[in-house]
Amino acid sequence: MENLSITVISDLHCHPTEDGIDDTYLKTDLLRTPSAEHPVESVVQLIKENNITSDLTLCPGDFTNKSNKQGFISGWEFSLEIHKALNGKEIIATLGNHDIDSFGVISDYCFEVARGIKKGFPIKDENLLDTFWSKGSVFIEGENYRVLAINSSHFHYTKSTSEYGKVGDETLEYIESYLSKIEDSKITIALSHHHPVDHSRLKLGEKDKIVNGNELLEIIGKYKFDLFIHGHKHDPLLRYHTCYSNNHKIPILSAGSFSATSNITFSGQRNTFHKIDIIKDNGIVKGTIQTWTFLPRSGWKVRYDDEGFHSHTGFGFSGKVEELALKIINEVGSSHLMKWIDIIQKFPEVKYLIPTEAIEFSKIINEKGLRLDEKIWQNPEVISNTNLI
Repeated sequence: MENLSITVISDLHCHPTEDGIDDTYLKTDLLRTPSAEHPVESVVQLIKENNITSDLTLCPGDFTNKSNKQGFISGWEFSLEIHKALNGKEIIATLGNHDIDSFGVISDYCFEVARGIKKGFPIKDENLLDTFWSKGSVFIEGENYRVLAINSSHFHYTKSTSEYGKVGDETLEYIESYLSKIEDSKITIALSHHHPVDHSRLKLGEKDKIVNGNELLEIIGKYKFDLFIHGHKHDPLLRYHTCYSNNHKIPILSAGSFSATSNITFSGQRNTFHKIDIIKDNGIVKGTIQTWTFLPRSGWKVRYDDEGFHSHTGFGFSGKVEELALKIINEVGSSHLMKWIDIIQKFPEVKYLIPTEAIEFSKIINEKGLRLDEKIWQNPEVISNTNLI
């Protein structure tokens, strides 16, 4: 059995106050006090107070905004600071569209700043870095994990090509060739900035997804990847993509934004910081996700916002939601009240429902007269049978 914990920091959009743009909580010159006003100071305190640790810190890009050099340098430094607080094994990043000087403001070479950041950006291994820059992606191997870091901004040489993500034929061939030689059961994760499938809800647009995204998913689906994490949309969302060649379901997590404020303006979505715990047993992967939300003057907290991303969710449930709900309804039976933790111990698969499945599950048990004292994504304590009242 393999276990892996991950934290995700995405879309910081860090920049100085004086650049005239006001679309992030994370300014390079922001004072650390009051701590609840500073997303990094606040999250470091959260990590220490709750003894949060993780094996991997994954960063899906957009450390800065509009290729601001100081914002990029500070955004990566902030990410390293959070990773250090988590006492993790490795931090792995990729580039977002805002990290690339595709408008030629700083130099004629759009990757000049990104390649000059150093300090282990976006990965610490110098040999693997060469592959990342030349192939547009690279595999990072850990003892029990394999991360495919994809540079979906690899073709952002001009203003017009910066409007969408892309993986080229050379990248696809490299990924297929690499995976064809692998025979192990590591936990496998793909990381990119742009989304490989359509993410146009909340009027967020359709033109910016990864070109060749379907081909990419079919290749990693052929080798049964366990999770795909991306940034860019500032809209946290968890769903499955089913590969047409073998029906393998890949959980796709849109991480949302750590500190940008444009998401609040455009979609009403709050800022997010995720901790993911994954278990892989005999090739079957299950995971749970805890999510904290940032608000000025109160910092990072678990918030129960029905309009936001579920504070506690999961992935990897492979059965039918209705059948699971009926099993739990039967378990409650003629009891007036049962502890929810006892239900979880008997039916642990209920922890691995994605948000849409959790909503479906809640609807079914409610229709049968069962009630949780809190919603299933809000850590309920008891389940009651209102038919007996």
